[in-house]
Amino acid sequence: MDPYKARKIAKVIAFVVVITMLITSFSFLLYLPGLFGQGVVYAAAAQKDDELDAQLKDLKDYIVFIKENYKDDVAYQDLIQGAFEGVVYSLGDPYSIYYGNSGGGTEFVEAVSGEYSGIGLSVESYNGLCRVVAPTAGTPAEDSGIKAGDIITKIDGTDISSKTLDQAVKMMRGKADTKVTLTVDRNGQTLQFTITRAVIKNTSVNYKMLENNIGYIQITGFDNDSNKEFEAALAALKSKGLESLVLDVRNNPGGFINVTLDIADQLMGKGPIMHTESKGKILESYYADDESSFNKPIVLLVNEGSASASEILAGALKDSKVATLVGTNTFGKGVAQQVFGGNDELKLSMFYFLTPNKTRIDHTGITPDYIVQNSTGVDTEALTKEYLAFAPMSEKVKPTAGSTGLNVFGAQQRLSMLGYKVSATATMDDASVAAVKKFQAENGLYSCGVLDYTTMNKLDKAVIEYITGSKATEDLALKKAIELLK
Repeated sequence: MDPYKARKIAKVIAFVVVITMLITSFSFLLYLPGLFGQGVVYAAAAQKDDELDAQLKDLKDYIVFIKENYKDDVAYQDLIQGAFEGVVYSLGDPYSIYYGNSGGGTEFVEAVSGEYSGIGLSVESYNGLCRVVAPTAGTPAEDSGIKAGDIITKIDGTDISSKTLDQAVKMMRGKADTKVTLTVDRNGQTLQFTITRAVIKNTSVNYKMLENNIGYIQITGFDNDSNKEFEAALAALKSKGLESLVLDVRNNPGGFINVTLDIADQLMGKGPIMHTESKGKILESYYADDESSFNKPIVLLVNEGSASASEILAGALKDSKVATLVGTNTFGKGVAQQVFGGNDELKLSMFYFLTPNKTRIDHTGITPDYIVQNSTGVDTEALTKEYLAFAPMSEKVKPTAGSTGLNVFGAQQRLSMLGYKVSATATMDDASVAAVKKFQAENGLYSCGVLDYTTMNKLDKAVIEYITGSKATEDLALKKAIELLK
C-alpha cells in the first residue's frame, strides 16, 4: 500500500488566516501536544555545550538583576515568560508565536476546525471598532436580528473599545446553551441582542450543475470534514450526469492539510501530492494511490487569495496535469508551522512545503495556465497601496454639508476611487454632498447626504470590493473555465 494511505496522514497540519482589512497573515500548524512542561523546555530540546550553559547562566543573572533592581515589584514568572517570548521574537518570523499559558495555541487549532461554540458571527476590525461582517446563516446570531455593519460596543455590559478583535471574539464565544448580550451601534441607534450560544458548524463546500453537464464545486476553506463534504458533492454531481468539473478555491485561505491531501487523492492518479523540506532536505513525501481517480476534465480557479492549503491542491493538480489552472497568481505561502502544546504553547515555523515537482512556492505562489483578472483594467496591487494610504474614517462624528475633518477626507478619497466626481479637500462641499447622496441611493441607503456610520461602512466595503473584483459584473475566470471545458 502507498505510504500516504498507510500513514492515514496521522499528522494534522492546519492553516489559519487572520484578516484585518486588506492586511493578511497566513500560517500553517501541526499540532503535537506535550512538548512543554511547567513553562520549561525539556532538556533534550536544547543543545548542551559550554557556551550555551554560560549564556543561560548570564540570562539567569540578568533576570535576577532586573527582579531586584526594577522600580516596581515584578514576578519571576513574568520575566521568564518575557524571555520565552523574546527567543521566538528574535527569529524575525511573523508566523512563529509563543502563546505561553494563554490558550492561544489551542484556540488557533480550534479556529480552523470549522466547528466551535459561539453565536455564529463574523467580525472585523474597522478603524479600531469591532464591526459585524455578517452573521452566519442558520446560527443564533442570524436569528437574533444583528446585521452586517453593526458596530459592537459592549459585550455583557463591558465596553470593548480598548479590546483587540481577538479579545472581543473570545468574549463572544463560550459553552453552548449559555447567553451573551451584545450592545451595538446601528446608524447612531443603540440596540441590545441577548443571544444563546450553540455549537456552530461551518459549511465549506458548495456545489451546483452548470451548462453542458459541467459540475461546479466551491471550497471556501479546508476544515476538519471538507473532504467528506467534497466527496458528497462530487457524488451528487455525478448522479446528475457530470462530464467535467470546475473546482473553485479563489479566496480560500487554507485549512487542514490532511483534508486537502485527501481531496487531491480523490481527483488524482497515482503520484506525489506534496513534499516537505527543512534545511534543504526533503523530510516526507505524500502520495495519491489511484484508488479513486476522477478521470474527467478539471479546471481549477485560483486567485491572489488562494493560499497555503489551497496552493498545495493547486500545485498538486497542476504538476500532475490533472487540472488546468485559471485566474491570477496565488498568494505564495509555503511555510508550515507546528504547535507544541502543554502548559505552555508555541507555534514555530518548521518546514517548507513543495509541489510534486519539488518547486518551492513561498513568496512566489503558483501561476495559472490562463491569467484571467476579473476586475478588467484594474491594477489591484496599485489600488491596494493607494487604499492603505487613505485617511481612516474613525472620528466619532457624522459630517454634514460644510463639515471638515478626516472622515470627510477619507470619504472623498474613497468616492474618487469609485469614480464619483469629488476632490479630496477635507471639506464637505456641494460636490461631496451630491456624491454621498448618489452613493447612498445606488446602495439602498437613505439619500440624505450625511456621512453617517452606515454610509461610511458601506463606502469602505464598496472600495474593497472594487479593488478585489468581488463585484465584477461578470465572472470572467468562470467564463473562461466553462469555455475550456466545452
